[in-house]
Amino acid sequence: MSGILEEKLREAASIGDTERVAMLLSQNVDVNSQNSVNGWTALHWAYKRGNENIIKLLNDHGANPDIKNFKGQTPNDLCPNLNTSNDTSDYGSKFIPNYLKNPPLQIDLELGNRMRKGSDFANMPITPLPVLQNDDLVLKVRVHGSSDPDFIEIEIPRWKLTYSHLMNVCCQELEILDSQVERIRKLPNTRLRKDSDVKRLRDYQALEVVIKSPLNGDKMTNCYPSISTKNQTILY
Repeated sequence: MSGILEEKLREAASIGDTERVAMLLSQNVDVNSQNSVNGWTALHWAYKRGNENIIKLLNDHGANPDIKNFKGQTPNDLCPNLNTSNDTSDYGSKFIPNYLKNPPLQIDLELGNRMRKGSDFANMPITPLPVLQNDDLVLKVRVHGSSDPDFIEIEIPRWKLTYSHLMNVCCQELEILDSQVERIRKLPNTRLRKDSDVKRLRDYQALEVVIKSPLNGDKMTNCYPSISTKNQTILY
């Protein structure tokens, strides 16, 4: 996870997203982490874009201005004011980070083209970054009416929060058949019906699986013989 956040920090610095940079730094992301392909840090990108606000923000959080990329360049070496005659000498002409080749979907095509050309993004619209959260949603679940009152914990990937997947996981963990399930209830009294209901669940939400018949699946029977008369059955 830390590697992903570090790459997001370099991405935010490259496109001039000051708010996103600040948010990531508040997550204690390593401000001096280097890209494994070209050795650039977030500060390299900030100097390359000439974004003074982000440069100050990174420096305030301990960015090291002496770190060199894999071509031996410090962030200051990439400053446009010092390097305008050699703008294609860096990895930009050979290596294009994935976040520049494939900009987020919310950025339109025109902005995507500007990103590839390396224009200034200090005034571009800022897209808020979603709150970071764990990859899995942890839920508590039990069978309604079971002799065992305890819950068990299950984990569901957040990208797979659908009613069908929730049903499958519950049945597997509780060792019941999906054909037995009448409904899944969010305690105390809310029935889950569709994917949007499942997506609103929060960590450690308590659920009950209500089944259609008793756990043994059989009706009670007796072992006594009987005889039938015209109007009634007499048990012995």
